[in-house]
Amino acid sequence: MSFTKMVNILQEINKGKIVFIQCGAFYIAKGRDAVLLSNTLGLKVTCMEERVCKIGIPINSLEKYLKKLEKLKYAYVVYNYNNKENKLTEKAKRNGKENTETNENKNCLLTCRKLKIEDDKYLIALEKFYEERRIDYEG
Repeated sequence: MSFTKMVNILQEINKGKIVFIQCGAFYIAKGRDAVLLSNTLGLKVTCMEERVCKIGIPINSLEKYLKKLEKLKYAYVVYNYNNKENKLTEKAKRNGKENTETNENKNCLLTCRKLKIEDDKYLIALEKFYEERRIDYEG
């Protein structure tokens, strides 16, 4: 099973909660959870896979962001994944307001560099257009 599939299953099990999973030195949130965190906490999104955003929070910064989510009364669950033992454990959980975000991506054209923008003058123009206006591209 891939990491992405594991995240998808944990998001389904914890419907409405923001799901964080430790992956190396970061806690990862993906899809609609990443978009919500970007919109509410200003975290930068990158691509996990085509048209699906992720955010990564360094391990030593997680508590700071969980406190911000608690002030906003959001529900979340935090998992640790131990690669050596191939073991998943629940680290923290909080009930609260559900994540109702429906979008899996935010500015996907600008954050997902799977497109060869440097090779296409039309995509370059489009990218500049959206960057100048700071418009979300949901296409």
